[in-house]
Amino acid sequence: MALIGVDLQRQTLRLYGELMARRDSWAGQLVFACGQAASTTGLPAAVSIAGGTSLLLDPDPGAVKSVFRQGGVDFVVNTLDEALRVLKNEIRKHRPLSVALEGAVQPAIAEMRERGVLPDFQVSVGAAAASDVELGAEHLRLAGEGAVVVSSAHLEAWLADRGWYEVVLERTTTTEMRELDARLLGLLPDGLRQSWVQRIGHYQRAMARGARVVWLTKPECAVVESWSAVQPEINPG
Repeated sequence: MALIGVDLQRQTLRLYGELMARRDSWAGQLVFACGQAASTTGLPAAVSIAGGTSLLLDPDPGAVKSVFRQGGVDFVVNTLDEALRVLKNEIRKHRPLSVALEGAVQPAIAEMRERGVLPDFQVSVGAAAASDVELGAEHLRLAGEGAVVVSSAHLEAWLADRGWYEVVLERTTTTEMRELDARLLGLLPDGLRQSWVQRIGHYQRAMARGARVVWLTKPECAVVESWSAVQPEINPG
């Protein structure tokens, strides 16, 4: 079962954090994910916001099509050759792009090995997380077919170093959400969180319409509370 709404946005934010905790820039880097409903994890959006490219190997055509309709992936292809052709130029030009490949996991991974495709980071989902299939130099495993919100010691330590808390801000209309995003962009001093606010709505159109999940410091939370009588929901991790 795929994540929806706030849970999907929360997982996407945490995957974004997992990436940014490992390196400052993902431009020119390839992130590979495989497993049932791998395309629904929010990873393609997280990678694109981080500036990288992603290849999602997903045997569930329904999941792939649903994410594509939401804007969560840029291209859907049926062969590894097509996927690599699309990705190659964007990796060279350091431009973000996500490609979902519909197909069985094991044959596609075998072909990747034969062709020498070595991603910079790998995420294995569901049954694939329990296997020993590993292509990337770094590896993150998600049990549960895309329906598990990420919480790792690595991520929590990175957030604690910055004093960032996960906050859910709800709004009822598109106009209110735009006003909220504009205010957040004026409040947040760093490009990492600004990029998130600017771009998450593009990749999760309907899903991100009624709420914004964002990292804030305690002083920033106090500022946000002054904007509305409705207090933000804070998750300390």
